[in-house]
Amino acid sequence: MSTAETSTRPTATETAKTFRERHKEFSRNADLLAVKSRRIENLRGATFAAMVVGIGSYLAQDSSVGGLVGIVSGFAFAFLVQHHGRLLDREAHQRRFSIVNEHALKRVQGSWHDLPRTGVNFAPADHPYAGDLDLFGVASLYQRLSVAHTRYGQRTLAAWLADRAPAPEIRSRQEAMVELATQISFRQSLEAEGMALVEKKRGSTTTITDGPNPARLLAWVKTPSGVAGKFFLTLLSFLLPLTTIAGIYAHSALGMPPYWIAPLLLGLLLLAAVKKPTTEAFAAVSTTEGAFLRYGALLEILEGYEAQAPWLKERCQRLRSEGKVRPSVVMRRFRTLVSWYDLRHNGMVYPFVNAILLWDLHCTRALENWKTEAGASLSGWFEIIGDFEALSSLAGLYADEPHSSVPVIEFEGSEELILSARGLGHPLLPTQARVANDISPLKTGQALLVTGSNMSGKSTFLRALGVNAVLAFAGGPALATEFRLPLCQLGTSIRVSDSLSSGVSHFYAEVQKLARVVQLTEASEMPVLFLLDEVLHGTNSRERQIGARWVLAELLRKSAFGIITTHDMELCRLPDELMGQVRQHHFRESVQDGEMSFDYTLREGPVRSGNALRLMHRVGLKVPLEETLLN
Repeated sequence: MSTAETSTRPTATETAKTFRERHKEFSRNADLLAVKSRRIENLRGATFAAMVVGIGSYLAQDSSVGGLVGIVSGFAFAFLVQHHGRLLDREAHQRRFSIVNEHALKRVQGSWHDLPRTGVNFAPADHPYAGDLDLFGVASLYQRLSVAHTRYGQRTLAAWLADRAPAPEIRSRQEAMVELATQISFRQSLEAEGMALVEKKRGSTTTITDGPNPARLLAWVKTPSGVAGKFFLTLLSFLLPLTTIAGIYAHSALGMPPYWIAPLLLGLLLLAAVKKPTTEAFAAVSTTEGAFLRYGALLEILEGYEAQAPWLKERCQRLRSEGKVRPSVVMRRFRTLVSWYDLRHNGMVYPFVNAILLWDLHCTRALENWKTEAGASLSGWFEIIGDFEALSSLAGLYADEPHSSVPVIEFEGSEELILSARGLGHPLLPTQARVANDISPLKTGQALLVTGSNMSGKSTFLRALGVNAVLAFAGGPALATEFRLPLCQLGTSIRVSDSLSSGVSHFYAEVQKLARVVQLTEASEMPVLFLLDEVLHGTNSRERQIGARWVLAELLRKSAFGIITTHDMELCRLPDELMGQVRQHHFRESVQDGEMSFDYTLREGPVRSGNALRLMHRVGLKVPLEETLLN
């Protein structure tokens, strides 16, 4: 992206103002609808009371006026019930848009750590870099990005962050991301409808849950039909109810013998014979109805989107071309069919209706016909929703961060594989606390050796590069004015934890992580980008220096490239054959009136001093700042 294009994008302050104004607007709309809703509710109560009084007057006193009042009030009550329902839906819709903009404002202002989607359930157990780069969990990249509420969208976003996409897919997603970044209304509509799927209301409190799991229904649609398409069964399902009803009428009105008992008993036997498929159908739809009804609204949003980028257009066309009927219409039909099953919840009426009309059989046949029409397409439709939600999450970051850019990904066949960055920042830091740094071109087989004292910013710099690489390989933006890197494997050793349960010490855990990074260079056909923080700091100085130099030499020998940090000045004294492949940079602190401060700016050359003793002084340990002899 050019500097001119960057300058035309809204600033963080302007973006925050937009979200704040939208939040207020939708909240105000919701409050106005709530006032109307309360008025309609009061009118409902009044018309219902008038209907009861009117009908009571008609029945008790044969009052024609009372009867007229009862009829008019009854119609008015029915109208108000429907109108009130629509008002409540509109109010909830505006509330969701208000929440969507509230969450967006938190992302822009850096206060997003309490947003509901942390992705902790997607954290892989033994991933080469997810833990080091805070990809999942509280205060993670996933939590910063995610506007996905369906299980498909959450799963897709997690997969994109955890695994690098192929080069052609990265380029296609980038183009689509740039397009979606400008479509704020579309993105927020998708997020709001997804939120409707998972929100749970308790009184005046609304919480975001994981929502119903549609897996059971998707499994059911793949099973063979149990009643649909069977001619004799279909014939009996209509013939027996008609015979039973005719027999009941003939017995009660014409005094004929109760012949209706025979078809009734045959119907009950028929229900028993099809109990397995009817029970399975009811179990599948009853647990997932709410989720699937909202998927219809999401599909309708996608059907109406006029995409330009090929990645988006291909998915929209798939929705419109699969089947003779639009997916949203198919899902509305599902809603109607499932509503028939609601009769099962009426314990007073259902047993009689089912016995006489064979209700379960008719409902199941209708649903099985529906799954024959839509079953093969459902998973594909929902995967498309997930793709849009995941890409919308990346597009939101690109739209919100004025200094973000589209990374340039190089791959095998390019003239030169180079990593470089201008204005590289950490996406998980708030704008006001973020310091951007440059990385001058770094080729494969080369490394930066970054020195610096404690708390100077070395680890944050490593994570900034790593997180931006993850975003780039997902097809997302980089938080840099320019970012260029080869398509590569990423290996890190930044955060190391011991394990009492498995008997692994801190040092041994670090050795294992380093071994995995070195092994990547042997297993991968593409370059390895390594990010190593304070290598082997859990052992003595002599062995640490020998081990760290060997690891660095081995990685560079295998054409890996990356950054290694240390505060051990001895590691800067590298053999001549390594010095030609290593550039030294540092972070430093300033001391004024005994107080330390850091500017977190990367500078050329090695650092000249440490700050461990000063830090000890700050916490009250009066260690001498110069070495003295102990008598």
